[in-house]
Amino acid sequence: MTVDNPTDVLYTVNLVTQGLCIPIVTVFVALRFYTRFRFKQSLGVEDLACTIAWFLFMGYCAIAIVLSQHGGGYKFNELSPNEKIAFQKFCYIATILYCPMALFVKIALLAILTRIFAPYRGKVWFIYIFLGCLCCYYIVALIIKIRICYPIPRYWLGDQVEGSCLDQNAALVADSVISVVSDIIILIIPLPLTWSLQMSLNRKLRVIGLLGAGGLATGFSLYRLIMVLKGSSDQGLMFVRVILSGNAEGGVGLICACLPVLNVMFAHYKKQYSSQKYYQNGGSTHPLSDRKSAPASNVAADWDKVTNFGDQSHLISFAGPPEAGESGESIHNQDGIRKTVAVSQTVERS
Repeated sequence: MTVDNPTDVLYTVNLVTQGLCIPIVTVFVALRFYTRFRFKQSLGVEDLACTIAWFLFMGYCAIAIVLSQHGGGYKFNELSPNEKIAFQKFCYIATILYCPMALFVKIALLAILTRIFAPYRGKVWFIYIFLGCLCCYYIVALIIKIRICYPIPRYWLGDQVEGSCLDQNAALVADSVISVVSDIIILIIPLPLTWSLQMSLNRKLRVIGLLGAGGLATGFSLYRLIMVLKGSSDQGLMFVRVILSGNAEGGVGLICACLPVLNVMFAHYKKQYSSQKYYQNGGSTHPLSDRKSAPASNVAADWDKVTNFGDQSHLISFAGPPEAGESGESIHNQDGIRKTVAVSQTVERS
Protein backbone atom coordinates (compact mmCIF):
# COMPACT_ATOMS: atom_id res chain seq x y z
CA MET A 1 0.00 0.00 0.00
CA THR A 2 1.14 3.55 -0.67
CA VAL A 3 -0.62 4.73 2.52
CA ASP A 4 -0.46 3.33 6.04
CA ASN A 5 -4.23 3.15 6.58
CA PRO A 6 -5.96 2.54 3.23
CA THR A 7 -9.67 3.25 2.95
CA ASP A 8 -11.75 0.10 3.40
CA VAL A 9 -14.52 0.68 0.87
CA LEU A 10 -15.43 -2.87 -0.18
CA TYR A 11 -12.66 -4.99 1.34
CA THR A 12 -14.73 -6.27 4.28
CA VAL A 13 -17.88 -6.53 2.17
CA ASN A 14 -16.04 -8.68 -0.34
CA LEU A 15 -14.66 -11.08 2.27
CA VAL A 16 -18.00 -11.41 4.05
CA THR A 17 -19.78 -12.02 0.74
CA GLN A 18 -17.40 -14.82 -0.24
CA GLY A 19 -17.59 -16.27 3.27
CA LEU A 20 -21.37 -16.51 2.93
CA CYS A 21 -21.58 -17.58 -0.71
CA ILE A 22 -19.25 -20.58 -0.45
CA PRO A 23 -21.02 -22.48 2.38
CA ILE A 24 -24.60 -21.52 1.46
CA VAL A 25 -24.33 -22.52 -2.20
CA THR A 26 -22.38 -25.66 -1.29
CA VAL A 27 -25.11 -26.76 1.14
CA PHE A 28 -27.81 -26.39 -1.53
CA VAL A 29 -25.79 -28.30 -4.12
CA ALA A 30 -24.95 -31.03 -1.59
CA LEU A 31 -28.64 -31.35 -0.65
CA ARG A 32 -29.48 -31.61 -4.34
CA PHE A 33 -27.30 -34.69 -4.78
CA TYR A 34 -28.35 -36.09 -1.41
CA THR A 35 -31.93 -35.97 -2.66
CA ARG A 36 -30.96 -37.62 -5.94
CA PHE A 37 -29.28 -40.56 -4.22
CA ARG A 38 -31.66 -40.72 -1.25
CA PHE A 39 -34.68 -41.14 -3.53
CA LYS A 40 -32.78 -43.14 -6.16
CA GLN A 41 -33.29 -40.63 -8.95
CA SER A 42 -31.22 -40.77 -12.10
CA LEU A 43 -28.81 -37.94 -12.84
CA GLY A 44 -29.46 -35.69 -15.80
CA VAL A 45 -27.86 -32.96 -17.87
CA GLU A 46 -28.86 -30.33 -15.33
CA ASP A 47 -27.00 -32.22 -12.59
CA LEU A 48 -23.81 -32.25 -14.65
CA ALA A 49 -24.23 -28.56 -15.48
CA CYS A 50 -24.91 -27.78 -11.82
CA THR A 51 -21.74 -29.62 -10.74
CA ILE A 52 -19.56 -27.81 -13.28
CA ALA A 53 -21.16 -24.47 -12.38
CA TRP A 54 -20.49 -25.14 -8.68
CA PHE A 55 -16.79 -25.83 -9.29
CA LEU A 56 -16.50 -22.67 -11.39
CA PHE A 57 -18.39 -20.68 -8.77
CA MET A 58 -16.02 -21.90 -6.06
CA GLY A 59 -13.09 -20.83 -8.24
CA TYR A 60 -14.74 -17.46 -8.81
CA CYS A 61 -15.16 -16.96 -5.05
CA ALA A 62 -11.58 -18.07 -4.40
CA ILE A 63 -10.28 -15.53 -6.92
CA ALA A 64 -12.35 -12.82 -5.21
CA ILE A 65 -10.75 -13.72 -1.86
CA VAL A 66 -7.25 -13.64 -3.35
CA LEU A 67 -8.12 -10.35 -5.04
CA SER A 68 -8.87 -8.82 -1.65
CA GLN A 69 -5.38 -9.77 -0.50
CA HIS A 70 -3.98 -7.65 -3.32
CA GLY A 71 -5.95 -4.50 -2.69
CA GLY A 72 -9.42 -5.51 -3.80
CA GLY A 73 -11.90 -3.29 -2.00
CA TYR A 74 -9.47 -0.45 -1.38
CA LYS A 75 -9.12 2.67 -3.48
CA PHE A 76 -7.01 1.85 -6.50
CA ASN A 77 -4.77 4.91 -6.19
CA GLU A 78 -3.78 3.81 -2.67
CA LEU A 79 -2.23 0.57 -3.95
CA SER A 80 1.46 0.14 -4.64
CA PRO A 81 2.59 -0.52 -8.24
CA ASN A 82 3.18 -4.21 -7.50
CA GLU A 83 -0.23 -4.57 -5.88
CA LYS A 84 -1.87 -2.90 -8.87
CA ILE A 85 -0.25 -5.44 -11.19
CA ALA A 86 -1.31 -8.39 -8.99
CA PHE A 87 -4.82 -6.95 -8.65
CA GLN A 88 -5.25 -6.68 -12.41
CA LYS A 89 -3.88 -10.19 -12.95
CA PHE A 90 -6.60 -11.68 -10.77
CA CYS A 91 -9.19 -9.42 -12.36
CA TYR A 92 -8.21 -10.97 -15.68
CA ILE A 93 -8.69 -14.49 -14.27
CA ALA A 94 -12.07 -13.52 -12.79
CA THR A 95 -13.34 -12.20 -16.13
CA ILE A 96 -12.40 -15.50 -17.78
CA LEU A 97 -14.07 -17.62 -15.07
CA TYR A 98 -17.29 -15.62 -15.25
CA CYS A 99 -18.25 -16.70 -18.78
CA PRO A 100 -18.33 -20.50 -18.29
CA MET A 101 -19.78 -20.09 -14.79
CA ALA A 102 -22.70 -18.00 -16.03
CA LEU A 103 -23.25 -20.33 -18.98
CA PHE A 104 -23.43 -23.53 -16.94
CA VAL A 105 -25.71 -21.92 -14.35
CA LYS A 106 -28.13 -21.02 -17.13
CA ILE A 107 -27.83 -24.50 -18.66
CA ALA A 108 -28.70 -26.01 -15.27
CA LEU A 109 -31.78 -23.79 -15.04
CA LEU A 110 -32.99 -24.34 -18.59
CA ALA A 111 -32.25 -28.08 -18.74
CA ILE A 112 -34.83 -28.60 -15.99
CA LEU A 113 -37.50 -27.04 -18.20
CA THR A 114 -36.53 -29.06 -21.27
CA ARG A 115 -36.85 -32.31 -19.33
CA ILE A 116 -40.02 -31.49 -17.43
CA PHE A 117 -41.87 -30.19 -20.48
CA ALA A 118 -40.38 -32.69 -22.95
CA PRO A 119 -43.81 -33.79 -24.31
CA TYR A 120 -44.43 -30.24 -25.56
CA ARG A 121 -41.72 -30.34 -28.20
CA GLY A 122 -42.91 -27.29 -30.09
CA LYS A 123 -42.52 -25.09 -27.02
CA VAL A 124 -39.33 -26.75 -25.81
CA TRP A 125 -37.61 -26.08 -29.13
CA PHE A 126 -37.49 -22.39 -28.22
CA ILE A 127 -35.49 -23.28 -25.10
CA TYR A 128 -33.02 -25.31 -27.16
CA ILE A 129 -32.59 -22.43 -29.62
CA PHE A 130 -32.14 -20.02 -26.72
CA LEU A 131 -29.55 -22.33 -25.15
CA GLY A 132 -27.70 -22.52 -28.46
CA CYS A 133 -27.58 -18.74 -28.69
CA LEU A 134 -26.27 -18.49 -25.13
CA CYS A 135 -23.56 -21.07 -25.83
CA CYS A 136 -22.47 -19.21 -28.96
CA TYR A 137 -22.31 -15.88 -27.14
CA TYR A 138 -20.40 -17.11 -24.10
CA ILE A 139 -17.90 -19.07 -26.20
CA VAL A 140 -17.21 -15.99 -28.33
CA ALA A 141 -17.10 -13.78 -25.22
CA LEU A 142 -14.64 -16.17 -23.55
CA ILE A 143 -12.31 -16.08 -26.55
CA ILE A 144 -12.50 -12.28 -26.68
CA LYS A 145 -11.78 -11.96 -22.96
CA ILE A 146 -8.81 -14.30 -23.17
CA ARG A 147 -7.38 -12.26 -26.05
CA ILE A 148 -8.67 -8.87 -24.94
CA CYS A 149 -5.09 -7.63 -24.89
CA TYR A 150 -2.28 -8.55 -27.23
CA PRO A 151 0.05 -9.57 -25.85
CA ILE A 152 -1.96 -10.82 -22.86
CA PRO A 153 0.42 -9.40 -20.16
CA ARG A 154 -0.50 -5.93 -21.38
CA TYR A 155 -3.77 -6.38 -19.46
CA TRP A 156 -1.96 -5.99 -16.13
CA LEU A 157 1.30 -4.34 -17.19
CA GLY A 158 -0.30 -1.62 -19.27
CA ASP A 159 2.08 0.65 -21.14
CA GLN A 160 5.08 -1.30 -19.86
CA VAL A 161 4.40 -3.73 -22.71
CA GLU A 162 3.88 -2.70 -26.31
CA GLY A 163 0.62 -3.82 -27.83
CA SER A 164 -3.07 -3.01 -27.80
CA CYS A 165 -6.25 -3.84 -25.87
CA LEU A 166 -9.90 -3.95 -26.78
CA ASP A 167 -12.44 -1.84 -24.93
CA GLN A 168 -12.89 -3.68 -21.61
CA ASN A 169 -15.87 -1.53 -20.66
CA ALA A 170 -17.69 -2.62 -23.82
CA ALA A 171 -17.13 -6.27 -22.87
CA LEU A 172 -18.63 -5.63 -19.42
CA VAL A 173 -21.64 -3.89 -20.98
CA ALA A 174 -22.19 -6.80 -23.38
CA ASP A 175 -22.03 -9.32 -20.52
CA SER A 176 -24.47 -7.28 -18.47
CA VAL A 177 -26.96 -6.89 -21.32
CA ILE A 178 -26.89 -10.62 -22.12
CA SER A 179 -27.32 -11.46 -18.43
CA VAL A 180 -30.32 -9.15 -18.06
CA VAL A 181 -32.02 -10.45 -21.21
CA SER A 182 -31.34 -14.12 -20.47
CA ASP A 183 -32.46 -13.82 -16.84
CA ILE A 184 -35.72 -12.16 -17.90
CA ILE A 185 -36.34 -14.96 -20.42
CA ILE A 186 -35.62 -17.61 -17.76
CA LEU A 187 -38.08 -15.80 -15.50
CA ILE A 188 -40.95 -15.75 -18.01
CA ILE A 189 -40.43 -19.06 -19.89
CA PRO A 190 -42.33 -21.14 -17.28
CA LEU A 191 -45.41 -18.91 -17.70
CA PRO A 192 -46.67 -20.20 -21.09
CA LEU A 193 -45.40 -23.72 -20.42
CA THR A 194 -47.15 -24.12 -17.08
CA TRP A 195 -50.29 -22.20 -17.98
CA SER A 196 -51.30 -24.88 -20.48
CA LEU A 197 -51.32 -27.59 -17.78
CA GLN A 198 -54.63 -28.71 -16.31
CA MET A 199 -54.26 -27.68 -12.70
CA SER A 200 -55.63 -25.02 -10.40
CA LEU A 201 -54.39 -21.43 -10.49
CA ASN A 202 -52.69 -21.72 -7.09
CA ARG A 203 -50.76 -24.79 -8.15
CA LYS A 204 -49.76 -23.19 -11.44
CA LEU A 205 -48.37 -20.19 -9.58
CA ARG A 206 -46.38 -22.45 -7.25
CA VAL A 207 -44.86 -24.37 -10.15
CA ILE A 208 -44.07 -21.14 -12.02
CA GLY A 209 -42.41 -19.82 -8.87
CA LEU A 210 -40.20 -22.90 -8.53
CA LEU A 211 -39.24 -23.09 -12.20
CA GLY A 212 -38.80 -19.36 -12.75
CA ALA A 213 -36.95 -18.60 -9.54
CA GLY A 214 -33.65 -18.46 -11.43
CA GLY A 215 -34.84 -15.26 -13.05
CA LEU A 216 -34.48 -13.51 -9.69
CA ALA A 217 -30.87 -12.90 -10.66
CA THR A 218 -32.24 -10.28 -13.09
CA GLY A 219 -32.01 -7.64 -10.37
CA PHE A 220 -28.28 -8.21 -9.87
CA SER A 221 -27.64 -8.26 -13.63
CA LEU A 222 -29.57 -5.02 -14.02
CA TYR A 223 -27.58 -3.45 -11.19
CA ARG A 224 -24.33 -4.41 -12.90
CA LEU A 225 -25.51 -2.99 -16.22
CA ILE A 226 -26.47 0.35 -14.66
CA MET A 227 -23.20 0.50 -12.73
CA VAL A 228 -21.07 -0.20 -15.82
CA LEU A 229 -22.98 2.32 -17.93
CA LYS A 230 -22.56 5.02 -15.28
CA GLY A 231 -18.86 4.29 -14.96
CA SER A 232 -16.66 5.07 -11.99
CA SER A 233 -13.69 7.23 -11.21
CA ASP A 234 -12.10 4.25 -9.44
CA GLN A 235 -11.86 1.29 -11.82
CA GLY A 236 -10.58 -0.98 -9.05
CA LEU A 237 -13.65 -0.50 -6.88
CA MET A 238 -15.95 -0.81 -9.88
CA PHE A 239 -14.42 -4.17 -10.75
CA VAL A 240 -14.92 -5.42 -7.19
CA ARG A 241 -18.58 -4.43 -7.50
CA VAL A 242 -18.75 -6.36 -10.78
CA ILE A 243 -17.34 -9.42 -9.02
CA LEU A 244 -19.86 -9.07 -6.18
CA SER A 245 -22.73 -8.87 -8.67
CA GLY A 246 -21.31 -12.00 -10.34
CA ASN A 247 -21.37 -13.71 -6.93
CA ALA A 248 -25.02 -12.82 -6.50
CA GLU A 249 -25.97 -13.86 -10.03
CA GLY A 250 -24.15 -17.19 -9.90
CA GLY A 251 -25.11 -17.99 -6.32
CA VAL A 252 -28.81 -17.23 -6.75
CA GLY A 253 -28.86 -19.14 -10.03
CA LEU A 254 -27.30 -22.25 -8.49
CA ILE A 255 -29.62 -22.18 -5.49
CA CYS A 256 -32.67 -21.79 -7.71
CA ALA A 257 -31.48 -24.62 -9.96
CA CYS A 258 -31.56 -26.88 -6.90
CA LEU A 259 -35.05 -25.91 -5.70
CA PRO A 260 -37.10 -28.24 -7.97
CA VAL A 261 -35.03 -31.22 -6.82
CA LEU A 262 -35.11 -30.21 -3.15
CA ASN A 263 -38.89 -29.95 -3.44
CA VAL A 264 -38.95 -33.76 -3.50
CA MET A 265 -37.13 -33.97 -0.17
CA PHE A 266 -39.19 -31.24 1.46
CA ALA A 267 -42.45 -32.86 0.35
CA HIS A 268 -41.32 -36.28 1.56
CA TYR A 269 -40.38 -35.11 5.04
CA LYS A 270 -43.47 -32.93 5.24
CA LYS A 271 -45.63 -35.96 4.48
CA GLN A 272 -43.67 -38.05 6.97
CA TYR A 273 -44.13 -35.41 9.66
CA SER A 274 -47.87 -35.19 8.92
CA SER A 275 -48.21 -38.97 9.24
CA GLN A 276 -46.41 -39.02 12.58
CA LYS A 277 -48.55 -36.18 13.85
CA TYR A 278 -51.68 -38.01 12.71
CA TYR A 279 -50.82 -41.12 14.72
CA GLN A 280 -49.72 -39.10 17.74
CA ASN A 281 -53.12 -37.40 17.78
CA GLY A 282 -54.89 -40.75 17.88
CA GLY A 283 -55.70 -40.95 14.21
CA SER A 284 -55.32 -44.73 14.23
CA THR A 285 -57.74 -46.96 16.12
CA HIS A 286 -55.23 -49.80 16.36
CA PRO A 287 -52.17 -49.64 18.61
CA LEU A 288 -48.93 -49.78 16.73
CA SER A 289 -47.86 -52.75 18.83
CA ASP A 290 -50.77 -54.81 17.46
CA ARG A 291 -49.65 -54.38 13.87
CA LYS A 292 -47.65 -57.04 12.14
CA SER A 293 -44.45 -55.84 10.58
CA ALA A 294 -43.94 -56.67 6.95
CA PRO A 295 -40.91 -58.69 5.86
CA ALA A 296 -37.81 -56.62 5.25
CA SER A 297 -37.72 -57.60 1.59
CA ASN A 298 -41.29 -56.39 1.06
CA VAL A 299 -40.57 -53.14 2.86
CA ALA A 300 -37.53 -52.53 0.68
CA ALA A 301 -39.50 -53.30 -2.46
CA ASP A 302 -42.30 -50.94 -1.42
CA TRP A 303 -39.76 -48.24 -0.60
CA ASP A 304 -38.23 -48.58 -4.06
CA LYS A 305 -41.67 -48.14 -5.62
CA VAL A 306 -42.36 -45.10 -3.50
CA THR A 307 -39.07 -43.30 -4.06
CA ASN A 308 -38.23 -44.26 -7.62
CA PHE A 309 -39.84 -41.29 -9.33
CA GLY A 310 -38.45 -38.20 -10.96
CA ASP A 311 -38.52 -34.70 -9.59
CA GLN A 312 -40.55 -33.60 -12.61
CA SER A 313 -43.61 -35.56 -11.47
CA HIS A 314 -43.03 -34.64 -7.85
CA LEU A 315 -42.66 -30.98 -8.72
CA ILE A 316 -46.10 -30.86 -10.29
CA SER A 317 -47.76 -33.16 -7.77
CA PHE A 318 -46.36 -31.43 -4.71
CA ALA A 319 -46.71 -27.85 -5.87
CA GLY A 320 -49.49 -27.83 -3.32
CA PRO A 321 -51.78 -30.14 -1.39
CA PRO A 322 -54.35 -32.21 -3.28
CA GLU A 323 -57.31 -30.10 -4.20
CA ALA A 324 -60.94 -30.93 -4.69
CA GLY A 325 -61.82 -32.27 -8.07
CA GLU A 326 -58.35 -33.56 -8.86
CA SER A 327 -57.55 -37.15 -9.54
CA GLY A 328 -56.87 -39.28 -6.50
CA GLU A 329 -54.23 -41.29 -8.29
CA SER A 330 -51.06 -41.75 -6.30
CA ILE A 331 -48.18 -39.55 -7.34
CA HIS A 332 -45.94 -42.55 -7.47
CA ASN A 333 -47.86 -43.89 -10.44
CA GLN A 334 -47.26 -40.71 -12.40
CA ASP A 335 -44.25 -40.11 -14.56
CA GLY A 336 -43.78 -36.42 -15.10
CA ILE A 337 -45.97 -34.30 -17.31
CA ARG A 338 -47.96 -36.35 -19.73
CA LYS A 339 -49.59 -35.21 -22.91
CA THR A 340 -52.88 -36.93 -23.69
CA VAL A 341 -53.75 -37.41 -27.32
CA ALA A 342 -57.22 -38.50 -28.39
CA VAL A 343 -57.23 -40.91 -31.32
CA SER A 344 -60.34 -41.76 -33.30
CA GLN A 345 -60.65 -44.55 -35.82
CA THR A 346 -63.21 -44.82 -38.58
CA VAL A 347 -63.94 -48.11 -40.33
CA GLU A 348 -65.61 -48.03 -43.70
CA ARG A 349 -67.57 -51.05 -44.83
CA SER A 350 -67.53 -51.91 -48.48
